[in-house]
Amino acid sequence: MSASRLLEAKSVDTSTTTHSFEDLVGDAEVFFSEHFNRKPLLHRGALEGRTRSLVSVRQLDDIVAMEAVPPSYLRVAKDGRGVPSKAYTRTVADRGAALTEAVVPEQVYELFRSGGTITWNALNHFLPSARHLADVFAETFACPSEVVAFLTPAGKDGYAPHHDPVDVYVIQIEGTKDWRVWEPPAGRHAEKASHRPEDLGTPVIETTLRPGDVLYLPYGTPHAAAAKAEVSLHLSVTVEPRRWRDLVGETVQHLLQDAQFDGFPHLGDSAEGDGAAVLGAKLRELSDALAGADPAAEIDRLLTAGRRRAGAGRSREFERLASADVLTPDTRLRRSAVPVEIGPSDGTKSGLLVNGHRLAVPDAVADALRGLESGGVVPAAHFFPGVSEARSVHAAQGLTRLGVLETATT
Repeated sequence: MSASRLLEAKSVDTSTTTHSFEDLVGDAEVFFSEHFNRKPLLHRGALEGRTRSLVSVRQLDDIVAMEAVPPSYLRVAKDGRGVPSKAYTRTVADRGAALTEAVVPEQVYELFRSGGTITWNALNHFLPSARHLADVFAETFACPSEVVAFLTPAGKDGYAPHHDPVDVYVIQIEGTKDWRVWEPPAGRHAEKASHRPEDLGTPVIETTLRPGDVLYLPYGTPHAAAAKAEVSLHLSVTVEPRRWRDLVGETVQHLLQDAQFDGFPHLGDSAEGDGAAVLGAKLRELSDALAGADPAAEIDRLLTAGRRRAGAGRSREFERLASADVLTPDTRLRRSAVPVEIGPSDGTKSGLLVNGHRLAVPDAVADALRGLESGGVVPAAHFFPGVSEARSVHAAQGLTRLGVLETATT
């Protein structure tokens, strides 16, 4: 499993910092052989001096001040218990008609001053740097992840000892926080639950996290944390890797898209004959499809699908479209991952189907696209052979705007 791709995260001063999965956990091979799904890991100074590229207390001020923040994105806890959202929300109305519920910053600040921990759920939904951090985990695990921010007042506990039904990667951003971590259970608990410290025994880790430290908690690991002499801000990246039942299920669902499974049987209709026999035939068809599947190709498909799930990724579509407008004859282009169907020729032109768009292109252009399927690269001036440079660049621009072609950066 790949753990070395560097993904960009932009800091508040617009400088660029790169983070990889190994930056967070150290040697990836050691992590997966000794810690993943087995035991907690404390990686001291993993992002020392670089945490502000992810989030800052100042940015959280800006986010809580956004008038359209839904209450589902923000939670408050005091004395280890959740505070009802009505204590810090209001109904937004227009001409007397209720529109939505929104967070009231002044009430959130008051709860924080009185000792409440503020939690921002799914920070990656609206903060680009957090979304970029989620990219790292999407690339590594090919599954969904969320970035959650916890802001705790000085000298206060956050939540009571509890476990989460996900893997958690804690990144201390500002201030310090004391952590107690207990042994992960033998089996995975399906739901989040609280614990009494006296029932958990002696922690396996008791430590103070400082800015840049990373703590990995396997699925279901009981833990508790408390801020020290200053306000504490940390991120928790929650990850739920797909199990074999999930992966096999996705493979089966993919195979079931074949037309042979499109029928609408009425199992109680005698005209269908023996319902059990018909079902048995379909199960054998599915079994044959599974037996004929290429495991390597299916792993590639599952990885690609997992890495494109919501919560991570940044398509940069506006940026891509703008760059298509300034292609030069020397711009090197390649085929993108966008699916394209190339139809037969009518003698001079071939049909293309891409992203729901149907168009006809000269046969030479269709042949050029086929020639790039194996991973080749071509300058925009030579993409459309037999015509002027300007016409070739124009044809390349049109297909780049549709997403068929992309700039080759290497």
